[in-house]
Parts: sequence; C-alpha cells; structure tokens
Amino acid sequence: MKKICIATILSTVVFFCSAHLIFADNLNKVTAILTVQVGPSDDTLVESSPPIKGARIIVINSFGKVLGTTLTNSNGIAKIKVTVNKDHRFQKKQMGEVTVITVANGYNEQIDFNVPINEFNDNSAKESVALWIVDPKRRNEPRFTNGSFHRLTVFEMLDYYAKQVGLTKQNITMDAKVEPPWGPDFKK
Repeated sequence: MKKICIATILSTVVFFCSAHLIFADNLNKVTAILTVQVGPSDDTLVESSPPIKGARIIVINSFGKVLGTTLTNSNGIAKIKVTVNKDHRFQKKQMGEVTVITVANGYNEQIDFNVPINEFNDNSAKESVALWIVDPKRRNEPRFTNGSFHRLTVFEMLDYYAKQVGLTKQNITMDAKVEPPWGPDFKK
C-alpha cells in the first residue's frame, strides 16, 4: 500500500511538472498564416503589371531554420503556416519574426528581414515584395530590407539558403560575366 501511495505521488508530481513545461513552451510560441504578395517593382514596370506567379518564398526563423517554402499563385500570393518563438523584445505582444527570401524567374532576389508574425494578435502576418527585373547588361544584385548588413553578408546568406532548399540559377545569359540570380525551381 505504501509503495502504491509513493508511486501515485511521484506520478502526479512528474505529470504536473511536465505539463507546466509544455504549457510554458507554448506561451513562448507564436503561430500564424504568413501571406506574401509578390509583384514587380514600380520602378521597373508600368502600373498595370500583373502579379508574379510562381515566385518561390522561403521562410527562415531567427535560429536559421527553414520553416517552409512555397510558390505564389496566379494572383502573386503565397500562404504558409509558420510557428516561431515569441520575440521577447515586445513584452506586450504575442508576436515573433521571420526572414523571407523571394526569388522568381526574370527577377532579382529579395530578402526581407524582421517580418513580424502575429503583430496584431490575429494569427496572421502580411508581407508585400516588389521584385526588380533582371537586366542582363548590368550587375544584378539581390535587394534586401530591414537589415543594416553589408551586401556581401546578405549574398552569402542567400546562397546558403538557396543551396539548402535545392534551388537552381535562372536560365539567363548575362553580359556582365556574372552568375544569373537564383530561380524558383528545384534541382532535378
């Protein structure tokens, strides 16, 4: 009888301790649907330009883990569910952040750092991306926002994640003797 009582007490303590840890971990997580809208840059095309279909979206958390990748639809929109750690810099908000990399055929790459997730406590996040058309006669470089990084630091990061998810370079002949930008297609 004594052994059963001790075993029951120990089981109860273990259960409540582990339940508390799971609950605490869930308080530090934020889940939302990230909607990314991709179109051409206003500076590169006319106002009536269509959205960019088939742009590859890569979402990365603050620990450098790829959370997912998807393509935009015919409206230039991609949706992806993400779960990230709570950003404790914003104590009054249950929000996190991600980095979004966007690549599309015929366009230069775009990296958006610090994209807020669940900023308005509505389990959503939105990001608009404007891609620049590749000019084969010029040096084309990825663009990035919300980051005070040296451009070469960002280029290395882009190459790392493009290779990690298995992307290929675009099939564009460049006059400037440089490699073309990354495209949305996976290696075959």
